[in-house]
Amino acid sequence: MGKIIHTADEKELLQQFTGYFRLYENSLYYFALKTVQSELLARDIIQEVFIKLWSIRGQFHEIKNMEDYLYRMVRNKVLDVLRQLANDRKLRADYFNGREWEDANAFDTIAAKEYEIALAEAINQLPPQRRLIYQLSQVEGRSRNEIAEELHISPSTVKNQLTAALSYLRKVVAGQIKFF
Repeated sequence: MGKIIHTADEKELLQQFTGYFRLYENSLYYFALKTVQSELLARDIIQEVFIKLWSIRGQFHEIKNMEDYLYRMVRNKVLDVLRQLANDRKLRADYFNGREWEDANAFDTIAAKEYEIALAEAINQLPPQRRLIYQLSQVEGRSRNEIAEELHISPSTVKNQLTAALSYLRKVVAGQIKFF
């Protein structure tokens, strides 16, 4: 039997890849699962993303933020799968079989999931204080005065930050969603 000879560079790339896989596999899986609501589809998506990552292993040094890069890859793959579901009647029937969703509502469901992904990504791009103010207001339902008191800022600052956040989110989300 012949031995497999690995260069130092190949070993380093394998170690980097293994590290990325161990570090991000679970969080990426749950990110995909939340959207596609199918363990099998989510696992397939993650497998395809890491196969793609391995295929570009020589470019690891060019990727400035691997976590963002991987989440973007998963998001794009999820959107590909959702579009494929929207365009393939048999695939859609298999996917939605046994679910609460109606086949007639498949396009609406897929569009809503695409919107949800775009919104979550846009929220993550907000500056930290603006993101916190947005979440306290829009997710937790707190008033401007409650937020101002908790964060030790004026209610007008809360209003300005919230207005800026909502304006940004509308603009970014509208620009990211592609309707079929």
